[in-house]
Amino acid sequence: MRGKYTLGVENFDVIVVGAGHAGIEAALASARMGRRTACVTMRKDRIGHLPCNCSIGGPAKGHMAREVDALGGQMGVTTDYALTHIRRVGTGKGPAVQTVRAHVCKDLYPKLMQGVFEGQPNLTVIEGQVLSVVHRGGQAAGVRLADGTEIGARAVVLTTGTFLNGLCHQGKQKTVAARHGDQAAVGLSDSLRELGVNLRRFKTGTTPRIRLSSIDFSRTEAMESEPDSGPVSFAHDRTFPVRDLLPCWQTRTNGATHEIIQTNLHESAMYGGQIEGVGPRYCPSIEDKIVRFADKDSHPIWLEQETWDGEEVYVQGTSTSLPAEVQLAFLRTIPSLQNVEMIRPGYAVEYDMADPLQLTQHLMSKRLDGLFLAGQLNGTSGYEEAAGQGIVAGINAARFARDEEPVEFSRDNSFIGVMVDDLVTKGVEDPYRMLTGRAEHRLLLRHDNADSRLTPIAREIGMCGEERWEGFCEKQEKIARGLAALENTFVYPTENERLAEAGTAGVGTKTSLFALMKRPEMSLERALALVPETPMPADPRVREQVELAALYDGYIQKQQRLADNAKKLDLMRIPSDWDFAAMNGLSYESKEKLGRVRPTTIGQASRVPGVRPADIALLIGHLRAASSRSK
Repeated sequence: MRGKYTLGVENFDVIVVGAGHAGIEAALASARMGRRTACVTMRKDRIGHLPCNCSIGGPAKGHMAREVDALGGQMGVTTDYALTHIRRVGTGKGPAVQTVRAHVCKDLYPKLMQGVFEGQPNLTVIEGQVLSVVHRGGQAAGVRLADGTEIGARAVVLTTGTFLNGLCHQGKQKTVAARHGDQAAVGLSDSLRELGVNLRRFKTGTTPRIRLSSIDFSRTEAMESEPDSGPVSFAHDRTFPVRDLLPCWQTRTNGATHEIIQTNLHESAMYGGQIEGVGPRYCPSIEDKIVRFADKDSHPIWLEQETWDGEEVYVQGTSTSLPAEVQLAFLRTIPSLQNVEMIRPGYAVEYDMADPLQLTQHLMSKRLDGLFLAGQLNGTSGYEEAAGQGIVAGINAARFARDEEPVEFSRDNSFIGVMVDDLVTKGVEDPYRMLTGRAEHRLLLRHDNADSRLTPIAREIGMCGEERWEGFCEKQEKIARGLAALENTFVYPTENERLAEAGTAGVGTKTSLFALMKRPEMSLERALALVPETPMPADPRVREQVELAALYDGYIQKQQRLADNAKKLDLMRIPSDWDFAAMNGLSYESKEKLGRVRPTTIGQASRVPGVRPADIALLIGHLRAASSRSK
């Protein structure tokens, strides 16, 4: 395929470089929006490969997986079909935190993704290594491959993961590679530097893989799947696959484990000075845990079966760059693993990442129009963070290619919007991981209502087909009917004796079931039991939405008011050529930071770290004065 492309002919609207989680969502979004799309990957057989754990979802990550799905992405659909294990998480907390964490078969998941790529109209897959971004007149114009082939396009999306100058570490052993089984990409970093992109070194890592048949499960605590957790994708009304789901198992480190690791810290690539890159704060290596939490007697470990029928087990919680023999030694101190066989040791990988402060809210580079960056390249960690950025970059690259206005995701409509705003406004000092605590409006951004928030956007931009749209509209209509039924069904003071028998206080006046449900002891089922003839849809997904809307009505309204107030600041635009340095009265720190980030709204400016409220007030005054003078 590669020899037929020549620069100067727009062979494609959009080129996506990379086919990991970010690249998949970017390429599919562009193609599904009707753009001629190319995805350039070094190996077709690695499309959708899961290089680290086998899980999709978890706290905050499950929210983003569902948001990607609600926008018309693929992660949730494929997760349901490749599912081996699923559980609810955050169940001891409020609905803003609750979500699901799934495991997928690491053989089946990429096969399914590759099948989706093969059947996707408007999408061409090209095997090759991209050496540089081609540009003309200050705008991206395509890419150049290692064999000299040039492919033209109006927009380019880079989703290179850990491939840029990837270097793997295991003890003192170094291997030039992006990850196990994949060569690093050498050359593209130089092209980005020439464009003025600020590159730094980050580090991530993975755990040993051990043999399933060598584990003594009698000394573990089994954590069974919860098949009634529901599907990840809103397109499905049941959990996939049909076959029985697998458990995972919990065990713990102990003093002997810690002693071996502590004794051999000098052999670790991280602590031995071999690694320059900054590692993840919220997913530390086992070495980091032993050093940073020296007061802890043990740390939890989860054993996760990676495939339906294979022998590989992922040892969650033991990411490491220690030598292989030390890894095996510390594993064999852990209950249930005394006779364990290690199939493949863990390792660390460091790679080039691009400073996200050089990106717009649409993930387009400020250095080159039409160049978009997404995923681990932007300093994040995690499959879901990558997929969320990928779908944003893919959507906006597709719209850029047709001179359409970009789609902006805000902090009050999605976790994806929170993540993007954090990246492009605050930057990153270490690999960024999405946390529910980062979202100030998280009660509005629940995992269960991602479709209500984002599927209308997907429909508007061409990412939601007729079948899904009809299902969505039907669900929303049922929710509206259910809420109306609660609001128009009443209990009266004459029924106070019956209310007391039901375990709730009486009422002083005619009271709707909707109002009654704001009481902490009430639930939808208890309310309906008071008036059994209340017409309520049977669909459990609908009943969940109705119940949450009633139970948390006051809190939701309060948070919506806060979000609306914050949005007013985000509607106050700052001209792209605004000269912060020339503003009298603005602190030196704010001039420097605002000039570096180049915020596009007052809201974004207020979130730049180090910018004081007094400086924001001053900025608003200057903008209003400039607006008055221009009239």
